[in-house]
Amino acid sequence: MEKHLQDLSEIRSLMERSSKFISLSGLSGISAGLIATIGGVVAYFTLLPMDKMGVVFYDNQLLYTLVTIGAVVLVLSLSFSIFFTLRKAKANGASVWTSTSKRLLESMLVPLITGGLFCLYLLKHAPHLIDAATLIFYGLALLSASKYTYDDIKKVAYLEIILGLLAGLATHWSISLLFWTLGFGVVHIVYGIIMYNKYERA
Repeated sequence: MEKHLQDLSEIRSLMERSSKFISLSGLSGISAGLIATIGGVVAYFTLLPMDKMGVVFYDNQLLYTLVTIGAVVLVLSLSFSIFFTLRKAKANGASVWTSTSKRLLESMLVPLITGGLFCLYLLKHAPHLIDAATLIFYGLALLSASKYTYDDIKKVAYLEIILGLLAGLATHWSISLLFWTLGFGVVHIVYGIIMYNKYERA
């Protein structure tokens, strides 16, 4: 009887591995969070001189600087995430590009692309709402992809959406930026540490 239960447990584990993308590394979350936190600090000190003048003027030069900071954060975060994911997959003898990972990517693309296009609109008409929009659409992307990977991702998705809504209610750019840094920085770091200890630590 005990052997049958063990066999059933192994079968369930194999089925879960085949239907879930489990090569996501906690180190990816930690690195992305650290990079986003640094980006948030740089953005804060970029905006601070304008605030001392009594109002933040979103002129073309300032917007270009903020977009550049955001682009650098995105590229570095993706690069480290890909690196750690590939390293984990290699260590486990698994393939990264599978039917499950394709479905995960597809499920994220719609909200991410939609959010990116919407942020381009906000860049011209309401740049102060970009922090909120990026958090909300990123949270929706995670929620959509959560059915193809660890269930823990759902908690992160809900946190990102809540922080995005709070950022949208902020009456000052520093508060909005704080929520952005909490969402993309602190939440990722904490999630990454939990995931690493739960699934990767020997």
